[in-house]
Amino acid sequence: MNDTKVLIVGAGPTGLTLACDLARRGVAHRIVERSPAPNRATRAKTIQPRSLEVLDDLGAVDGVLRNGIAGLPLRFHEPSGAVVDKPSISARAPGSFHTPYPDALWLGQSEVELALRQRLERLGGRVECGVEMVGVDQDDDAVNVTLRTPDGEQTARAQYAVGADGGRSGTRKHIGLPLAGETYEQQRWYLGDVTGPDLDRGHIHIWPSERGMLGLTPLGGDVWQFQSPILPGEDPGTPSLEFYQRLFDERAGKDTVVLRSATWLSVYRVNARMVEDYRQGRVLLAGDAAHVHSAAGGQGMNTGIQDAYNLGWKLAAVLDGAVPALLDTYAAERVPVARTVLEMSTDKMSRVMGQAGDGSGDGLGPALAAVGDASMNSGLGIHYRTSPISYRRGRSASGVVAGDRAPNAAGLEGAEFSGDLFDLMRGTHWSLVAYEHTGPVGLDHAEPAHLRVHRIGSAPGNGLVDTEGEFQRVYQPLPGELILIRPDGYIAARTSADRESDLISHVSSFRPTGAQVRLP
Repeated sequence: MNDTKVLIVGAGPTGLTLACDLARRGVAHRIVERSPAPNRATRAKTIQPRSLEVLDDLGAVDGVLRNGIAGLPLRFHEPSGAVVDKPSISARAPGSFHTPYPDALWLGQSEVELALRQRLERLGGRVECGVEMVGVDQDDDAVNVTLRTPDGEQTARAQYAVGADGGRSGTRKHIGLPLAGETYEQQRWYLGDVTGPDLDRGHIHIWPSERGMLGLTPLGGDVWQFQSPILPGEDPGTPSLEFYQRLFDERAGKDTVVLRSATWLSVYRVNARMVEDYRQGRVLLAGDAAHVHSAAGGQGMNTGIQDAYNLGWKLAAVLDGAVPALLDTYAAERVPVARTVLEMSTDKMSRVMGQAGDGSGDGLGPALAAVGDASMNSGLGIHYRTSPISYRRGRSASGVVAGDRAPNAAGLEGAEFSGDLFDLMRGTHWSLVAYEHTGPVGLDHAEPAHLRVHRIGSAPGNGLVDTEGEFQRVYQPLPGELILIRPDGYIAARTSADRESDLISHVSSFRPTGAQVRLP
């Protein structure tokens, strides 16, 4: 019997993000992974701007920035022999989002996992590999999880368990939540990590063919991710180095591309499925365990990272005394996101598959370009305006509102600070911005580790100066306005200082003791 506060099943990007967030909050947890060793496959290959903001806050972004590639252009090798270069399908996020990370990065999932795993180790945590969850039972007080380990079966008792164990989630099956939706049997792809191609690594290379395009994406070291759609009605072959080489010889010309090795060989079938609720009692689901969808648009790994980031602070708050109903806001906020991603990615994949056997880049190029719609893919536009947490009384709707992601604002200067809004927000605390308000507020008495108050104005005085006027332009605040920002970087409330007591009562209602200065 091993007791802990939170047991995380699955050590992919989702589980690792949650483990890092809990570890930095001092929440006792275990993270177990069925595989005997860390993942080495590229799998997902795009990390989006919002996920980069998350990794920044967790202290895990440096390695990702160092190894990721922004704006990889396309190079089409036409059947005629012509080589046609086209812009990257990963467009920059619009400037209106005000992010320090406007570019999606091409990077294998294994590199993201490595960055998170290293961060977890620095925080004192570790992944238990070779440990499989084989049973779940819960009562009013805890979850009992049966684990199969190298030393035999054991029972882990935790206050909460989180299934982050992928599309074939054993956690989901054990708690009986159905993964409703559709499997697209005619949308299948060959995938694999290969080495050997003597090609410019500054491009994604594509060979259009009437028998299905071939693609190679450079992802770290000498590895390329191979992908090729299986056209409708075609029987898939068994993935192997020899089989992938034969595809190149037949469709691109013999010796055009020579493969030296191949690992992580896979036939991928497109699914668009999700559960309708992410929680059953003390067991919650995140990432692919809760929703699976097409890879078009690069959302899978990113949606899971953002699930975990939404969940982490809420779990910590409930374990610290907040009412368990706070965990219901996790599904209330994230289920609509998954629904949108399913619809968007399915539409994008259908367009690509419709051009996959076109035989030239004329139709395939525009279809791929549509996949990279930054305003949709970046994750920066996701909002929780209808969330029970969002307090939307006492202020006009100009600028960003409660439930929106809090944009960054640079040029803040004070006696002991020079930086931007994200520097003030980074960490596990809530943030309260009092704009052009030098008087006291009730939240001045909150614990600094829990909430920090920042006074921002246009002129020197009591607080930080908006030297470039960027905060004023981005937020359009009214004098005397309070802007409360959650630990996950979303605006919880915008209201005038004279309504602060109503704001405190609203957010503190998630605590069992009712209204008080300390927030969830």
